[in-house]
Amino acid sequence: MTFSSDFPPFPGFRPQALDFLRALKQHNRRDWFKPRKAIYEDEVRWPMQCLIAEVGRQLARRGLPLRGDPERGLFRIYRDTRFTKDKRPYKTHIGAVLSRTGSRRDLGVVYIHVEPGASFLGAGFWKPEPAFLRRWRQRMLQENETFLELVRHLQAHDLTLETDTMLKRMPRGFEEAADSPVAPYLRWHSFLVSRDVSDEALLRRDFTQTVVQFAETVLPLLEFGWAAVDT
Repeated sequence: MTFSSDFPPFPGFRPQALDFLRALKQHNRRDWFKPRKAIYEDEVRWPMQCLIAEVGRQLARRGLPLRGDPERGLFRIYRDTRFTKDKRPYKTHIGAVLSRTGSRRDLGVVYIHVEPGASFLGAGFWKPEPAFLRRWRQRMLQENETFLELVRHLQAHDLTLETDTMLKRMPRGFEEAADSPVAPYLRWHSFLVSRDVSDEALLRRDFTQTVVQFAETVLPLLEFGWAAVDT
């Protein structure tokens, strides 16, 4: 078993990491990847593990309730092709999360996505189960000003709360809330924010601080949802 303390400070991704992911996008085949797996492990996976570990240590020192687990928080490079016509075997990015337990299965996470030309930091709750979504909606109604203040807090930091899908009508059981100040949000299925990251930023050691600052900024969003989970 490995621990966050086993990993050195994040050294920054090297250009070779982005070169590898670009090449993988062009040659997404097992016969190309297998002889180059060591490059993936050394240039892509290892620095991401160092990043997650170092961010986790810094968040712990600041008393923030987010953990970075270099094993459980990292997504595999292998795609699940069982139920899709797209049989390309590999993802062309690497992703990892910070969460309350360090696991990527937690509700409410900070997500780090590294992909040449398309990297970003994200946070929030993506398509949670109906029982949680109902509790979230109830809390929004009961504490609508708290929720709207949260939206304003994010906007003040150039973050826009968004959803990927929404209902056309008010959800069942919330029809009478159509005139509520939070009525538009009651139809949402997800609650997400994101910030683009340049390729150049990934190469710098201080990218760690960028992730830490983002986590601090989005923490009120996560805490609002966790309160719904924990009730």
